[in-house]
Amino acid sequence: MWRLCIGRLFPVLLSGFAGLSCLTNLHAQDQSASDVLEPDEIFKQVCTTCESELCPSDACQNGCDACQVPENVCHSGPFLYFQAEYLFWTRDSNFAGGTIIGGPDALSYDNLNFNYQSGYRLKSAIAIENFELEFSWMQIDGWNESQAGQLSTGVSFDSGIATSFAGANFINASTYFQPIFNAASADLSGGAGPNEQLEDDGFGPVGTFADPAPSYQMQYRSSLKDWELMAKFAPVNRRFKLGAGWRHVNLDELSSVSLTGTFRAVDNAVGANGGLSHAALTDPNGGNLTLLSGAADGFDDETALLGTAGPDRLRFQNSAVTDNSLNGVQFSLESILVESENWLFDGFIKAGVYHNQARGTITETYSGITNDNSVYGRTLTSNQSSVAFVGHTGLGLVYRISDNLRIRGGWEVLFLSGVALAPEQATAVIGSTYNVDNNGNMIANGGNAGIEFVY
Repeated sequence: MWRLCIGRLFPVLLSGFAGLSCLTNLHAQDQSASDVLEPDEIFKQVCTTCESELCPSDACQNGCDACQVPENVCHSGPFLYFQAEYLFWTRDSNFAGGTIIGGPDALSYDNLNFNYQSGYRLKSAIAIENFELEFSWMQIDGWNESQAGQLSTGVSFDSGIATSFAGANFINASTYFQPIFNAASADLSGGAGPNEQLEDDGFGPVGTFADPAPSYQMQYRSSLKDWELMAKFAPVNRRFKLGAGWRHVNLDELSSVSLTGTFRAVDNAVGANGGLSHAALTDPNGGNLTLLSGAADGFDDETALLGTAGPDRLRFQNSAVTDNSLNGVQFSLESILVESENWLFDGFIKAGVYHNQARGTITETYSGITNDNSVYGRTLTSNQSSVAFVGHTGLGLVYRISDNLRIRGGWEVLFLSGVALAPEQATAVIGSTYNVDNNGNMIANGGNAGIEFVY
């Protein structure tokens, strides 16, 4: 059994722990020209140096043949390593972004659940004696989930949720589409403008208006790109490697939600104007929106007091785009946990503190799609730097096909903290001021399968 030790350990250790071979100590010793040994003596010294874990002393008397030391075992480097892996990962979908609309059909991005999506990772490394330099690139570009449906009842835009729209869904100061709530709640009569509080605005059905219930669409996309440059130290006769290096992570996201319905304005007092006026939608004390295109006549109900004969059908849309660029130093620990003749079970853990340059953009549009062509909207942008954290851990199983070729599978978990997530940006808007929310956390996990080549 001991006679086979080199043949068993050498190919496995070479794949990820090139610096762990017994020859590292031997090569690292200072030798003068007079100290040069004949080949047979070298093989004997190899066995003697490593006998505690490779060969018993009595097996080393005949040199290399007795220990079955491969011919290139006395070569201390460089060793070249290449790896290509297929990834199938998912990620969490628990956000602190609040609700899109409240009520019996309350919506949020938590309704979306990501499936496993594919990606890839490439690695290459060179190992010389105790040291290894490794570069890796990873990309997952397919997290993309959507949902569409129809609500069971209408949506109130203002305090009408307590009267005309009682029991309906609602938009208010804590949900998405806040400019519509502000416009529908505005009293501009002090400046000779309209008083929108004289009516209850919203999407039908409401009261005697048996309109189709509003419909919605949600989408969330996320992509991850990651590269690392690591220097690793592999102490001789140890089963672990210590590493330090640079890591760059890009997390780009887009979230989008739209709400479509038939606009109704139910009068609750004399003097109501039959809709949401242009003034209420654009005034800084109202919606504070900008007319992007179409007629400057606001949105009206069936009375046609503000424009073309209604009722208008409207579509509200909110989209957020975030980009996170993380750069920092990380440290790693890798270890062989269990090994046999052809199998190796290993694990790793990485952690580091990063600088995150986060950018967020929120775009909202409020469009007439039937009986009206007005489009109102706003775009808000913010950049902010912050400290972020990245943790990464995993377990792997390797099977040796030959001395140079192996197959690998495993499972990994990646944790990001201090990043801007697209669904959490709407609640970062106060009035017309937006500061990107970069306090989000993301957990991704999944499997990997690939092939390794060592030379």
